[in-house]
Amino acid sequence: MRTYEEYYKILELWERGYPKKRIEFVMNIPRGTIRDCIKKYRSLKILEANKAEASKSTATPILERIQNPENIDIQEAYAYALGIYLGDGYIVRNTRIYYLRITLDTRYPQIIETCRTCIQMLLPDNKVNVLYSKRGNWCEVISTYKFWPEIFPQHGSGLKQNRKIELTDWQRLIVTRYPIALFKGLYHSDGSRFSNIINGKDYPRYQFTQHSNDIRQLFCQTCDLLELHWTEKSRTKDGVRQTTDIFISKRKDVDWLDNTIGAKS
Repeated sequence: MRTYEEYYKILELWERGYPKKRIEFVMNIPRGTIRDCIKKYRSLKILEANKAEASKSTATPILERIQNPENIDIQEAYAYALGIYLGDGYIVRNTRIYYLRITLDTRYPQIIETCRTCIQMLLPDNKVNVLYSKRGNWCEVISTYKFWPEIFPQHGSGLKQNRKIELTDWQRLIVTRYPIALFKGLYHSDGSRFSNIINGKDYPRYQFTQHSNDIRQLFCQTCDLLELHWTEKSRTKDGVRQTTDIFISKRKDVDWLDNTIGAKS
């Protein structure tokens, strides 16, 4: 659902003679949404007469879709999106709208597409764009939505590592149902797979590095749900712990992750 202000702007442009394609370009709103608005309200006069109804735009319908356990694909998409948001995402406000921005490495086009697809599944009527940087090997998956902070209530001011990150009850239910999707999102953002060579023999490992104690704990809890053995090692500088790395090193666990998730691509 869109805001009253967005409906007003659509109809204002429509009455000024803008075609639907031009309104889509100007407002960065899917043409289907524009078509439905024009079909439903037809004019600013009718919109004004139904202002109370049009102003009831909230995140409730989207949250109901996400929280419905029958929507298996959507819940899996949410668990993945939550993981990658906690690692590489942030939400910023611009006037009345919020932007979800997830920064990703362009060396991994499949991760970029997976992220974009999952965000699109959560908000099928909203555009999800991928903007590539001209100054480095990175891009941003971006989507605008007035109620992003309700979809990802971990949003807040400042760095995630400096504030409390705690899941809501409905989020815990989803990640408990789909821990591999959450693991995948966390791994795709702050994880890696590397070779640990000892006496000429390759001992592959999965590693997760995150400055936030809460997000690191969430990763470890997810490993526990998946029955993956993990160890941690802190890195210090001048006697002060800088960060903690989580390692998954047991051969059977590494083999399982290789078959289930595989290398980043």
